[in-house]
Amino acid sequence: YEDKTLEQAINTFESYMNDLLHLCRVDSYILCLTGKKNFRYEVDPSYKSNRVGLEKPKWFKEVRQHMIDSWEAVQVDGIEADDMVIIIRNSLENSFIVAVDKDLLNCVSGIHFDARKGQGHFVTVTEAQANFAFVKSILTGDAVDGIPNVKKGYGPKTAEKELLASTDTTLEETALNIFIRELGEEEGKNRFEKQKKLLKMLESLEDLPEGVTFEIPEPTCYDCVEAEFSDDQYRLELQNY
Repeated sequence: YEDKTLEQAINTFESYMNDLLHLCRVDSYILCLTGKKNFRYEVDPSYKSNRVGLEKPKWFKEVRQHMIDSWEAVQVDGIEADDMVIIIRNSLENSFIVAVDKDLLNCVSGIHFDARKGQGHFVTVTEAQANFAFVKSILTGDAVDGIPNVKKGYGPKTAEKELLASTDTTLEETALNIFIRELGEEEGKNRFEKQKKLLKMLESLEDLPEGVTFEIPEPTCYDCVEAEFSDDQYRLELQNY
């Protein structure tokens, strides 16, 4: 949006949403935004500290407000949009998650729509696949959110190899043992539990942290106008945003 006017930025967002909803074949949606504060900061004050001081994209606040005013986007203070979409999906029948976030697409079981560039299609993630991806993330951390891996240089391939090699313990037990091996028993256990709390996304209203209130919103109806392009063309359009 750096070279766009506000009107152009909003028009780009509008086109993106319409192209995306065309591909998803939906008649309603719920658009979720991360609110203020976050219970994960209480788990680890350094959570996402690597983003402190980074400048937001041009027109960020204005386009965000347009999402709320014109697309009825919802936000809840204290939790993230990732938490919201899972809770909503688990609460509403015939619903699915649309995301570009790798954690939502890999660490949550079910049918999702992969909206990343070059994708634009539905994927199915089994319980086993989701659990494996989640436990692997505990070991590898998340650099985007400032969550470190179990040790420097420990990447996805090493995590997969060690998790697959262990057959006499659960995946979480294996991950815990790796933390203890690398960091010692006390620090290993503490780091493992902290990583798990930071990375685990909420699944139901019962999981909400104390003081956070959230009611499942009514879906916003979407009147899908007649398609202008084929699905393949819409997928190509998604790559332009």
